[in-house]
Amino acid sequence: MIFLLFACGGVGLDATNPKLDSGSSVVIERLDPNWGPPDGGTEVAIVGQGFEGAVTVSFGDLEVPSTRIDPSTLLISSPYLGFEASVDVSVQSELGSTTLPGGYTYANSAPIDDSGGGGGDDSSGGGDDTGQSGTGLSGGLVELNLMQIACPDCLGYTSDMDISAAAKLHAPVRGSWLGWLPASGSCALNPSPTTPTSDGLDAGEWLYLTSGSVSIGMRRSSGSSGFLYEAAGLSNADYNRTAQYKLSADGGGDFSAFDIQNALLTPQGFVSITPEEMLYTQPASAFSARVARGGQRFTWANSGGSGTFVILVDVYDGQSGSYSGSILCNGPDNGAMQVPGAYLGSFQTGSLLVLSLIRYQISEVQRPTDGATIETVGKVGVMGTGRLVP
Repeated sequence: MIFLLFACGGVGLDATNPKLDSGSSVVIERLDPNWGPPDGGTEVAIVGQGFEGAVTVSFGDLEVPSTRIDPSTLLISSPYLGFEASVDVSVQSELGSTTLPGGYTYANSAPIDDSGGGGGDDSSGGGDDTGQSGTGLSGGLVELNLMQIACPDCLGYTSDMDISAAAKLHAPVRGSWLGWLPASGSCALNPSPTTPTSDGLDAGEWLYLTSGSVSIGMRRSSGSSGFLYEAAGLSNADYNRTAQYKLSADGGGDFSAFDIQNALLTPQGFVSITPEEMLYTQPASAFSARVARGGQRFTWANSGGSGTFVILVDVYDGQSGSYSGSILCNGPDNGAMQVPGAYLGSFQTGSLLVLSLIRYQISEVQRPTDGATIETVGKVGVMGTGRLVP
């Protein structure tokens, strides 16, 4: 399965967005405003040329309703995303199509203007990447993951519960560890996650996640991308559901000691999931969930929270068992999600499926040492099996 850590980042939501047609008469000159909060709902004017006839506006790969004021002005309401990132903005009309790469930024505070006052490098004028004063630059990612495995023997696990924590802290950079996720309400075929290009820094031998009497120690290791902190093989008692965890560093190397209260929030677990056959636990009865190639609806007990929900479908050849590809869908945690046939239909009938339904709780905190943003993710998921049917 795909975990966020070291499998995420970038500033665009989907590499398949339509790009600029050199023969197009459609032009995006600016967005006003060009940023807003991750929850969406910001009224945005798209100013340009060629907005005539039937017009389609997309944020990332998510189509959004628009109102045409005149052939040079469109009004839209920014859709929900749930985390800080920049997305491409595309307009298609009867005259052609165009995309403004990274045209709209989801942020909790106004992004820095790093134009440098008329070109040149970022060392003169404009903003810089120091991360001071809460600039919104990314300074790392922390995860606490719980995955319940429906059929451990089928999927190569030694236990029906896999709980782990991981963290990476780095110098402040632009972008988000979560920016590769499809826009809320959409899917991506064979996603290619990328990460912020910054090596992990040294915060001492241990980082800790603490909730009440529970303390998870993530130990430092080093590799080609710098320092990483991990804790594997955790027990069910280490994962407090719907609980806040404090992030602490003893300090050393690149950081002094720090404590960040309420840094990570864990989501509630699952009560029910359909199709329930994906949860069969014995190899003889596994891969019984029938997933329709023309489109499949998944449902789960709604937690009533404000989190994000992700469905990952890993596809394997029904005869050889070789890996065929994957589908990743992202949406609100509202109890139901449709995986469209446009994606499932890319694979052969009879394919074996590993189905991961994951509840995310995404938070952001500022690092007290320099104000950089640490993105934190608490996850509860279930990994089951299925088969693709006509």
